[in-house]
Amino acid sequence: MRSGDIAEVRAYNCAMPAVDPEETRRYLAGLALAAEFEIQELRTAPIELKLRQLWALMGSAELFESQVQREAEACTVQDRWRRLYQALRV
Repeated sequence: MRSGDIAEVRAYNCAMPAVDPEETRRYLAGLALAAEFEIQELRTAPIELKLRQLWALMGSAELFESQVQREAEACTVQDRWRRLYQALRV
Protein backbone atom coordinates (compact mmCIF):
# COMPACT_ATOMS: atom_id res chain seq x y z
CA MET A 1 0.00 0.00 0.00
CA ARG A 2 1.33 3.43 -0.95
CA SER A 3 1.43 6.24 1.55
CA GLY A 4 -1.77 8.27 1.25
CA ASP A 5 -3.93 5.42 -0.08
CA ILE A 6 -7.62 5.49 0.76
CA ALA A 7 -7.32 2.54 3.17
CA GLU A 8 -4.65 4.41 5.11
CA VAL A 9 -6.85 7.50 5.28
CA ARG A 10 -9.80 5.49 6.58
CA ALA A 11 -7.59 3.88 9.23
CA TYR A 12 -6.42 7.34 10.32
CA ASN A 13 -9.98 8.65 10.60
CA CYS A 14 -11.06 5.68 12.72
CA ALA A 15 -8.19 6.23 15.14
CA MET A 16 -9.03 9.89 15.86
CA PRO A 17 -10.37 10.52 19.35
CA ALA A 18 -13.81 12.07 19.75
CA VAL A 19 -13.99 15.70 20.81
CA ASP A 20 -16.71 16.60 23.27
CA PRO A 21 -18.72 19.85 22.98
CA GLU A 22 -17.23 21.38 26.13
CA GLU A 23 -13.69 20.86 24.82
CA THR A 24 -14.71 22.47 21.55
CA ARG A 25 -16.18 25.48 23.41
CA ARG A 26 -12.98 25.92 25.42
CA TYR A 27 -10.86 25.69 22.27
CA LEU A 28 -12.99 28.28 20.44
CA ALA A 29 -12.95 30.57 23.47
CA GLY A 30 -9.15 30.37 23.46
CA LEU A 31 -9.08 31.27 19.78
CA ALA A 32 -11.34 34.27 20.43
CA LEU A 33 -9.09 35.40 23.28
CA ALA A 34 -6.00 35.09 21.06
CA ALA A 35 -7.74 37.10 18.32
CA GLU A 36 -8.61 39.86 20.82
CA PHE A 37 -5.01 39.93 22.05
CA GLU A 38 -3.72 40.18 18.48
CA ILE A 39 -6.07 43.06 17.66
CA GLN A 40 -4.99 44.95 20.79
CA GLU A 41 -1.33 44.29 20.01
CA LEU A 42 -1.76 45.59 16.46
CA ARG A 43 -3.52 48.73 17.70
CA THR A 44 -0.77 49.57 20.17
CA ALA A 45 2.26 48.67 18.02
CA PRO A 46 4.25 51.68 16.79
CA ILE A 47 4.00 52.43 13.07
CA GLU A 48 7.79 52.00 12.74
CA LEU A 49 7.48 48.39 13.93
CA LYS A 50 4.62 47.71 11.55
CA LEU A 51 6.62 49.15 8.64
CA ARG A 52 9.73 47.11 9.55
CA GLN A 53 7.63 43.95 9.69
CA LEU A 54 6.01 44.74 6.34
CA TRP A 55 9.41 45.48 4.80
CA ALA A 56 10.79 42.16 6.08
CA LEU A 57 7.80 40.30 4.69
CA MET A 58 8.06 41.97 1.29
CA GLY A 59 11.82 41.40 1.24
CA SER A 60 11.35 37.68 1.79
CA ALA A 61 9.00 37.23 -1.18
CA GLU A 62 11.72 35.57 -3.25
CA LEU A 63 11.94 32.80 -0.66
CA PHE A 64 8.43 31.64 -1.55
CA GLU A 65 7.54 29.41 -4.47
CA SER A 66 6.60 30.94 -7.77
CA GLN A 67 2.92 31.61 -8.43
CA VAL A 68 2.85 29.03 -11.24
CA GLN A 69 4.21 26.28 -9.00
CA ARG A 70 1.82 27.23 -6.18
CA GLU A 71 -1.19 27.08 -8.53
CA ALA A 72 -0.09 23.67 -9.83
CA GLU A 73 0.24 22.36 -6.28
CA ALA A 74 -3.18 23.81 -5.37
CA CYS A 75 -4.71 21.92 -8.31
CA THR A 76 -3.03 18.73 -7.11
CA VAL A 77 -4.38 19.20 -3.59
CA GLN A 78 -7.88 19.96 -4.90
CA ASP A 79 -7.76 16.79 -6.99
CA ARG A 80 -6.71 14.73 -3.96
CA TRP A 81 -9.57 16.16 -1.88
CA ARG A 82 -12.02 15.44 -4.70
CA ARG A 83 -10.85 11.81 -4.90
CA LEU A 84 -11.01 11.43 -1.11
CA TYR A 85 -14.52 12.86 -1.06
CA GLN A 86 -15.67 10.48 -3.76
CA ALA A 87 -14.02 7.47 -2.13
CA LEU A 88 -15.19 8.20 1.43
CA ARG A 89 -18.65 9.51 0.61
CA VAL A 90 -21.21 7.87 2.86
